[in-house]
Amino acid sequence: MNYQKIYDQLIQNRKNNRLSKKDCYCEEHHIIPLSEGGPDTKDNKINLSAREHYIAHLLLAKIYDDYKMWYAWNMMLCQNSR
Repeated sequence: MNYQKIYDQLIQNRKNNRLSKKDCYCEEHHIIPLSEGGPDTKDNKINLSAREHYIAHLLLAKIYDDYKMWYAWNMMLCQNSR
């Protein structure tokens, strides 16, 4: 399965249909993760719904398959189970 392609489609779809924190609950997401050298800039951030954010982090964990990404996804999982 091409997780990168799915991730890119998720991000592109949200870029085409932006969410505003004024209109609904959304979470800020770094498109290129900071831990992978992504900048902490406006151009590298996008608002995602909570569900999209969860999916994005699961996809990133599968793409990079390293401890940092799996840890970030697991922390989201633990926070959502409260």
